[in-house]
Amino acid sequence: MSSRRRAIWLLGGFAALAVAALVAYAAAQSAVKERITLALGPNSETREIRVGLWGLELDGLRIRAPSGWPAQDALRAEQLTIAPRLLTLFSGDAVRIRAIDIEAPYLSVLRGEQGGLEALPRLFGRDAPAVAKPGGEPVRIELGEIEIEAGVLELFDATVAKPPLQIRIEQIEATLEHLSVPDLSGKSRFELDGVVKGKAHDGRVHLEGWGEIGTRESAVSIELRGVDLVPLQAYLVRPGEAGVRRGSVDLDMQSDVTGARLDARGTITISDLELASSPGLGNTFLGVSNSVVLAGMKDRGGKLTLDFTLSGDVDHPDFSLNEALGTKLAFSLAETLGVSLGGLVEGVGSLGVKGGQAAGEAAKGVGGAIMDLFDGDPERK
Repeated sequence: MSSRRRAIWLLGGFAALAVAALVAYAAAQSAVKERITLALGPNSETREIRVGLWGLELDGLRIRAPSGWPAQDALRAEQLTIAPRLLTLFSGDAVRIRAIDIEAPYLSVLRGEQGGLEALPRLFGRDAPAVAKPGGEPVRIELGEIEIEAGVLELFDATVAKPPLQIRIEQIEATLEHLSVPDLSGKSRFELDGVVKGKAHDGRVHLEGWGEIGTRESAVSIELRGVDLVPLQAYLVRPGEAGVRRGSVDLDMQSDVTGARLDARGTITISDLELASSPGLGNTFLGVSNSVVLAGMKDRGGKLTLDFTLSGDVDHPDFSLNEALGTKLAFSLAETLGVSLGGLVEGVGSLGVKGGQAAGEAAKGVGGAIMDLFDGDPERK
């Protein structure tokens, strides 16, 4: 065979291989599209799904919320770009995604009356149908890295208000690494920055750390700066107290949960505080007289800084994050200002055990929503 004919045969062979590879790749991408559509469920819709050379693009994704949910949608996203790991498309075991970029997403999250956070209830809720491939096997998707740009999160907290208190975080830039759907197994690392919306002014939030949803273990640092206290006063003002007219709050907290053992420590700084007054007996803040609180702030340059530590068994039936942190903040405020809180039960060193409930009610809900981000048990409050 001449060299020219040999070259023609080689070129023809390469061309045939290239065509076969493109056909196989297109088929694999179609399989990914089918699996993702199954995983999203029947209550989702997309404006368009495009199969490209390097992955999938979903435009106008929407997952509707079920009846009784405080928001109309559980999730929306203007655009998702999904880049699968090509070699895994042929395995048939799981779809492994190298990266997902999400532009302008919206997510609603509910903290129910009994505590515990719930998101995407039609996908991960108790009554969510089991999503399976046509052969009956569950659809499994392993995610490498998720990047979020210009996101919005709305947290609805039913433990402190009816209808649920709404907290809105905008301009979210976040990354999440390593997550398996739908079993949510594995250690996921994350980092988030966003703007906490307020009535008088906006503040900022920064979160980073890791969490393993399956075991509920985590290590998380939380930072708030200049957050408007008025929309959040339900976490600090007990029933009967007059309330807050103006104020800002900063928070620094490190939380670690290992083997159901919680260890957390942090600092809350309240500034620019103006308290409301009433003709009754409710002129207190965290159980301390308004006049004493404001005088103490004036002596400290307009700021009050409260330190706290939390520890306990999160699986203990009497453990309550709301009461634990509320008790600690009430004690810290009284200690900082040099006053006593006669309504508190002595010896509440075992935080969260329902014995310091009077003080816990003084700041019911503080930190509960934050800590429940890493505690998926909806039965405990």
